[in-house]
Amino acid sequence: MSVHAARDALFASLATLAQRRDTTPDEAEKEEIAIAMLEVQSAIRDLALADLLASAKAVSDAAEALEGAVRAAKRKPFDIYLERLQRHLAALDEARGAMHEGDALPPAPEQDAEPLTAAAARSFRGAAEPKLSTATDFAALKAEYARLFEACEVLPERKANIDYYVRQLERNRDAYTAVQAQSGVPWLFTGILHGMECGFSFQRHLHNGDPLAARTVRVPAGHPRAGEPPFPWLVSAIDAVQLKRLHEETDWSAPRQLFHFERFNGFGYRRRGIPSPYLWSFSKHYRKGKFVADGVFDPEAVSKQSGAGVILKAAQARGLG
Repeated sequence: MSVHAARDALFASLATLAQRRDTTPDEAEKEEIAIAMLEVQSAIRDLALADLLASAKAVSDAAEALEGAVRAAKRKPFDIYLERLQRHLAALDEARGAMHEGDALPPAPEQDAEPLTAAAARSFRGAAEPKLSTATDFAALKAEYARLFEACEVLPERKANIDYYVRQLERNRDAYTAVQAQSGVPWLFTGILHGMECGFSFQRHLHNGDPLAARTVRVPAGHPRAGEPPFPWLVSAIDAVQLKRLHEETDWSAPRQLFHFERFNGFGYRRRGIPSPYLWSFSKHYRKGKFVADGVFDPEAVSKQSGAGVILKAAQARGLG
């Protein structure tokens, strides 16, 4: 249904743009509208063929083009055209968040997990990878994180997906910087977490991707405690980082960030000897195995979203952070 909602919003935005194109006397604005209409039409075509991650990219590209049309518009008091475009943008953002729910990684609890045999664990991580530690404290994991981060290689067929993630981080930087200003949490860390939990939708809680229209329902449930829904994204994001006490952190090295990312999702993969897809999906470190629901592990399922560590390394390589 989320793809259908995105398609509906795209068709509606196309009609709004066409109406504006036919009535505005401003030639520069008409050119911007023409560009936006081509992008929206391309997104509509892509939605019919693409997987969810590619669909999210198509929606994001269309939204970016619509934002260009908004900037080009001659603003007037109570401009209905601009109000409609803003509604279309909000609808696309919500649809992107809903699409992400199908691929998002549920929490990875440690309890009730039977360790895999050494041979079985190798089939998940590759024979060349050393055995993973089952520890859950940073001191014991620091060297392992550093080694895995240094050796991390993106799967060739996933490089375009990683480019999409990094582009979203750059596009949304101002929103993440606002979180940093109030919490001290680096903007890049918040941005990557936003992609992991919400698919970059600003209609969703940073805690777990639940809609901002109500308090969180999934773990951690009932957040934010203060205030009344619907919640502004910034308010919810501050609550999420404070809940994990991230605002108290002073070490934001790559190994420490990897620790906090894994802790945010859970250490349940370690007991099974599997590199967490929350960190390493789309890289050569990870093959298969994922939680498909809260507490439900499927050894043959494969993560369809990139790992936070993979995104972090790509972003740093481009000078972000």
